[in-house]
Amino acid sequence: MKALTKALTIVATVAALVAFAAQSKADAIPYANVGTVAPASTFTATGGDIDAYYYGASAGDTDVIEIVDLTSGKSSTPTFNNKTTKAGTEIDFGSFAAGDKLEFLLINETLSGKTNKYTFSSIASDSYDGLNHVYATAYSGGILGTTTVPAGTYVGFEDLPYDPKKIGANGNSDLDYNDVQFVFTQEKLDPPSVPEPSSLLLLGTGLLGLAGMMRLKLRA
Repeated sequence: MKALTKALTIVATVAALVAFAAQSKADAIPYANVGTVAPASTFTATGGDIDAYYYGASAGDTDVIEIVDLTSGKSSTPTFNNKTTKAGTEIDFGSFAAGDKLEFLLINETLSGKTNKYTFSSIASDSYDGLNHVYATAYSGGILGTTTVPAGTYVGFEDLPYDPKKIGANGNSDLDYNDVQFVFTQEKLDPPSVPEPSSLLLLGTGLLGLAGMMRLKLRA
């Protein structure tokens, strides 16, 4: 069996403590500072499988989500299509080693063409417009659809590029960070079980009996 799910660590950019970047407690869901770029967050695996639960979406475009392990170089299959996924849908992204650095990506399939892929990231430099497109905060657990979701980390994406000089599909981002939303956790294996006192007593009695038999054989 697996232990209670644990949220991945969000490493603060200015602190060594395990915390959200520039945050010490859970922030609002959804993003409270619409129209401003969200504080950058980085993600570090604690070891074990990563499970994610679809929270919802407000995007007009069709989007999918990927997770990239920057340490090992592996990436997941695009999932959580915002036009077909129901709230509470669970996805197992697979196992990630403790300490691996992670990146979340959103691909806007409506805007993407054969020669240009509109990708937006939790890492600003990897986003199409060079801005941070992820808002992350603690999630205390709850019910999504018919699924009971454990405490974890909430992630909200902005799925459009932002450029105040442009108007239209390629530059009308409202920076509300709720276009695709999900919650993720990371599970760890249970530690080895500790024998109960009665089991230890039986083990000790058995060892004493074995020692007695050895003495009898030696005397013979």
